[in-house]
Amino acid sequence: MNRIKELLGSKGLKQIELAQTLGVAKSSVSQWCSNTVQPPVSKLIEIAQVIDCDITELLVSTKNKK
Repeated sequence: MNRIKELLGSKGLKQIELAQTLGVAKSSVSQWCSNTVQPPVSKLIEIAQVIDCDITELLVSTKNKK
């Protein structure tokens, strides 16, 4: 599963909310969530801030890691 999509769901956020907050088209967020297109690093930083997670959590799951 896509990490952005998974984290949005766990935070109770919708793709349209992320798009509006970031000032991007909903289709861009949809492509990121379906792994069609990867967001630029600058957007990953913003996404992490909006979702309130560490940027590495967007790339790989850090759950249950020791």
